[in-house]
Amino acid sequence: MVQGIRHLAFAPFVYLRRLIYLTGLLVWLGLALLLLYVFHLYQLVPTEEQLDFKQVRSHAQTLYLSNTINSNDANGSDWVELNEVNRDLLYAIVLSEDSQFFSHDGVDFDALMAALAENIKSQQWRFGASTISQQTVKNLYLSSNKTLTRKLQELIITNRLEEALSKNQILELYLNLIEFGPELYGIGNASQYYFKKPAKDINAAEGAYLALLMPSPRKYHYTLYQNGNWSPALKKKHSRILRDMRYKELISARQFKRYAKWQYEKEKYF
Repeated sequence: MVQGIRHLAFAPFVYLRRLIYLTGLLVWLGLALLLLYVFHLYQLVPTEEQLDFKQVRSHAQTLYLSNTINSNDANGSDWVELNEVNRDLLYAIVLSEDSQFFSHDGVDFDALMAALAENIKSQQWRFGASTISQQTVKNLYLSSNKTLTRKLQELIITNRLEEALSKNQILELYLNLIEFGPELYGIGNASQYYFKKPAKDINAAEGAYLALLMPSPRKYHYTLYQNGNWSPALKKKHSRILRDMRYKELISARQFKRYAKWQYEKEKYF
């Protein structure tokens, strides 16, 4: 009788101990699976030795040729080195796409968290808030699939790329691989296609125009370039890029005043 009472009294503690034991096993199993997953991801990304600039640029140039060889709008432009890009063009694109590029370590975590919160709010897995370094990594090594695995790979490679290369080297890769229109890749081809001149001769207003195309190059090639549809949002963004350049003293007050009145007119360039 006494033993039965003791058994009933201690039964909850026995079950609690078993639950803790079982939960502990599940936690350790989960951690082990997570470590295996992370280890697997690291096996899929380039090593630090493979991120030497000469090797990376060679790989990027192969991709560039592959992107442009079948394009009717490539204009035969060669790979453009960074010193062949006008400074105003360079900063117009950087300020539009990733204003903190020269100060972050590859990932803008504040913007990433904001994008993640927006994904949760909209219940859509779209990510967003990719820096120039992340976009470069995606164009070099990854697909455009929006999956958690691809995003984690992107973050790992971005960290390694930032440690291996300088900001200027990353920019050179980026500017030659990004798309500015349907099958129109690279800053050299874009400069020739839209303005009939090399990247070294593109001014801030023209650079801001190219920056407008970049978030959705095929869409804006049709609406902005072919149809000349300067929506209020696009006009505002073009002005903001120029204001940012003036604020950072990248252009003079006289240049800002002149560029603020600029509009893209095809007949000026053809």
